[in-house]
Amino acid sequence: MSESSKAYQLLIKVAQRMRLAAVGRSFYLAFLALCATFAVVLLAVRLSGLMPGLLDPSRETWMALAAVPILSGLVAMVLHHRPTLPDAARLVDQTTGAKDLYLTLSLIDTSAGEYQPLVLRSAEARAVGVLPERVLPFTWHERFWHAVWLPALVAVGVLFVPQLDPFGKVAKANLVAKRQDRLVESKKATQLRLDMVQRKLEEHDKGNATDDAIEELKLAFNKMVPTKREDNLKSLMAEQKDIGKLWRQLSAERLKDMMDSSTSGDQQFGSNEGEKLEKWQQELQEGDAGGIQKELQDLKQALQKLAQTKDPVKRAELMQELKERMEDLEKLAKDKLHNEDLAAALERAMQQLELSDQKDLSQDALESAMESLELSQAEVKDLEQAMKDLKELEQALKTIQQAKKLNDGEKLDGEQTAEFKTLADYEALYAELLAANGAGEGNGEGEGEGEGEGMGQRGFGKGGAAPEDDSQVTGFKTEQSKSPVVAGKMLLSMQQKGEAEKGEVVRDYKVLLQTVKQGAMEALNTEHIPPGYHEGIKGYFDALEKTNEANKPK
Repeated sequence: MSESSKAYQLLIKVAQRMRLAAVGRSFYLAFLALCATFAVVLLAVRLSGLMPGLLDPSRETWMALAAVPILSGLVAMVLHHRPTLPDAARLVDQTTGAKDLYLTLSLIDTSAGEYQPLVLRSAEARAVGVLPERVLPFTWHERFWHAVWLPALVAVGVLFVPQLDPFGKVAKANLVAKRQDRLVESKKATQLRLDMVQRKLEEHDKGNATDDAIEELKLAFNKMVPTKREDNLKSLMAEQKDIGKLWRQLSAERLKDMMDSSTSGDQQFGSNEGEKLEKWQQELQEGDAGGIQKELQDLKQALQKLAQTKDPVKRAELMQELKERMEDLEKLAKDKLHNEDLAAALERAMQQLELSDQKDLSQDALESAMESLELSQAEVKDLEQAMKDLKELEQALKTIQQAKKLNDGEKLDGEQTAEFKTLADYEALYAELLAANGAGEGNGEGEGEGEGEGMGQRGFGKGGAAPEDDSQVTGFKTEQSKSPVVAGKMLLSMQQKGEAEKGEVVRDYKVLLQTVKQGAMEALNTEHIPPGYHEGIKGYFDALEKTNEANKPK
């Protein structure tokens, strides 16, 4: 039979329509069956509560319902009946009343006889007026509504069938889900903060403002010329201003509070633990966090041991020990170091450790606690580096003060420091020069004897006032302190009452002097004043007290 004949084309088209009908029929049956199965499972889960969260009114449940037609289509494509050419021929014969004409035609290639040409001519003639649509019409619309109302009823059930909990399974599952969500959120927060701190440490290793300022200060020291006092002073004042500004920027509230914290105050820990934690605080104030880092590393090893421990008694003991050690570190970070980031990391580690009690969350919780301890180590390293930078800046300010004193006596020579590598080398040399040239003893012809830096070399002084030359240009600037010292105003409000008692003025002066001094000392603690200025301020008031004692009438 020729494939180009009209009879053959008719049989092919009918066979194709039969296959489409078979696929549609299989899809329809599979879709109804799956919808019914979904409805039964929905009712069983909602009313018994034995499989909590399986079909709750969430996004996953709607996605499962949307997968029903997709699964039905796959089932229909695999399991539908595939019609053959003789099947199509029988349907054509049945529709047209051809009495097995097309069936004979579909089998003619496998039959023998001289009648084949007659069959072919007859089938071709009858095929002219036969339409495939009339042989097999599609009647899908008759059952269409069954495929609409059933899934709609299932969707209504997803929305409105209540979730019962006769066995308490749902409440337990909800609690586990909340803990899991809390664990996931804490892991995200830990990872974000860890990336930030690590990036900050990497940037510090590549270069930071403290190292640059120290290098510029050493270059300035190396350019000092003994005879150029004014130029030297201007350079030193500029460096002091820049380093003082950097010190104030770096000395944020967390560092300032930590430096001001008293280690001998109220005891918030046990005696042995308190001594250990205070020691760590003192070490960190000097820029050494080795003790805290070792404790954090020991805690990480203890967590690994906890993950491998199966005995419930030993596991409970080890977990209690870990909690106590983490609580002590968290209190140290919050109450002594005043570092909220470190305290938050340790608090997260304790929360994750508690979640490890849950069987379903044990492994994930322990891994999260390990990450939180890694973040704690990074926070401590960042704090340690900040303290080191702060100490270097304080050392630089003190060295500048030494250089200014040497400059007053024309003893500041940059050639002596050309080969120096570290700031400690400059500090040691300046201290040695000050000890050799700075202090001189003298016996004055006035009312008292004393020691001072004097106006020249060592020897006996004659007392009296030092000569002054107002024509000399200096770097002195008239500035007003920002620290409010209210008590000083009383010096201008003293009233004369007539002849005073003997010693009354002296007593009033001493009281006012102590009041002003106390206010200045409080300003040193409350204001952000670099340590390099503290010695000069305290020395000023000490000199006033000595002057008062020297001028006291005998």
